[in-house]
Amino acid sequence: MRGYRLLQWLGLAPRLLPSAGDHPALRGCSLAVARGEPPAGWTLLGSSAQARVARGEWQGAPVFLKVLLPRHRLEELKALGRGSRGARAVDRSIQMSRDGFPTPPVLAYGRVEARLEFVLTQAVPYPAMVELVTRTSGPARLNLADRRCLLRRFGAEIARLHRAGWVHGDLRLGNVLCDLQQGPEAAEFWYLDNEGSHRSTKPQDRHRNLIQLAMTRRDHQSRTDQVRMLKGYAEGMGIDSGDFRQLARTVESARARRWARRMARGGPKPRFHPEREAERR
Repeated sequence: MRGYRLLQWLGLAPRLLPSAGDHPALRGCSLAVARGEPPAGWTLLGSSAQARVARGEWQGAPVFLKVLLPRHRLEELKALGRGSRGARAVDRSIQMSRDGFPTPPVLAYGRVEARLEFVLTQAVPYPAMVELVTRTSGPARLNLADRRCLLRRFGAEIARLHRAGWVHGDLRLGNVLCDLQQGPEAAEFWYLDNEGSHRSTKPQDRHRNLIQLAMTRRDHQSRTDQVRMLKGYAEGMGIDSGDFRQLARTVESARARRWARRMARGGPKPRFHPEREAERR
């Protein structure tokens, strides 16, 4: 425990998570998830190639278990100055939540072995924005008026995030959950995958978030809907019409360049799909 407190003081472990002690059962489960062979009662989900995510139960409650896989050989060296990916994810999530930007509560965090970390979070029972405002998962879940309202409301929410001095590390529609119980005008948003989130007021960091949102494929979300999000953002930031047009041009130009680079590399970054993995086996 003294060693862990030292790591906390150095910024190498979550400073704000008091109950990150030993979880032997979770370590075994995390190893199995990392191998792509979750224990009974756990279901593998799609994720980035550098992680494995499973849904299950822990202590009688629905949870998500995320196992972070090593990305490259220098990861441990970088962690000496920045903290590990798991530590950053936990730390930033708790800080964002305390600042009024909800994140799924962290229930446990730890290492399975030298290069594998796990983060266990409470399952928040809300759909992701990608399910509500795009055409990627079957028929539209919202009528036209509600979808348009939600897009502008979400843009205003990102403005609130930026005004508070935060930028998200990977602001994709799949990384934000939406509580619609009070209707689209009063929607509440929950932030996932916060390891790269940080405090910043730099215009380039804020623009990066807007570009990340605009990277949704156009056959999944129209440019008009993306502009609606951007209009909500501009209203929330107090941007006038002339500056808004310039911002829209900047975001669209950066989007086109990123998509060109992406396609030159052979397409989007590889992701882990449990169905395809099962077929290969």
